[in-house]
Amino acid sequence: MMSRRTSCALVSPFAVAAVLLLLPQVLFAAEESGGRWGIWLTIGRVFNLGLVIAVLVWALRKPLSAFFAGRSQAIREQLEEAQKARAEAEAKLAEAGERMTRVEDELRELKRTAEAEAQEEYERLLATAERDAGKILDRARQEIEGMTRAARLELKAHAASLAVQIAEERIRSEITPEDRERLFGSFVTELRNEK
Repeated sequence: MMSRRTSCALVSPFAVAAVLLLLPQVLFAAEESGGRWGIWLTIGRVFNLGLVIAVLVWALRKPLSAFFAGRSQAIREQLEEAQKARAEAEAKLAEAGERMTRVEDELRELKRTAEAEAQEEYERLLATAERDAGKILDRARQEIEGMTRAARLELKAHAASLAVQIAEERIRSEITPEDRERLFGSFVTELRNEK
């Protein structure tokens, strides 16, 4: 950056030139009093202007060159920083693009994996359901067979009970008291023979 001395050296000549240009009354007042000088006055003014410009150029040569050199250096540095920032931004953009590509690939892979796992789970659940349904059918068949056997046994027992009851009733209705005595006598005889 510019030093205070350099900035003062730049500002002073510009301030003098600005005052001279902004105060034309001073110049016109000098012209009215010197009407007798004519062309020499104009030549003197041109000479004074050239002299002021030469002094300004000579006085401002070093500060202006230092100012413009510093400014050029600052612009170069800003350009280098901008180029570095641009290169970093492009690198980050490329990295972000790479990440996006990887994310899309990862999403596709996750979707494929999830679909495969879902299909496997569906097949596993279907197999489990079929196996459970088979077990339930087997149990139902076994229960039906057991109930059928029990019903048959109960039916046989009931039929036997009815047959005994019918036979007993028939025997009671058909046996006479003489048949009873004869049967009782033969039974007693058989018991004696067995001893």
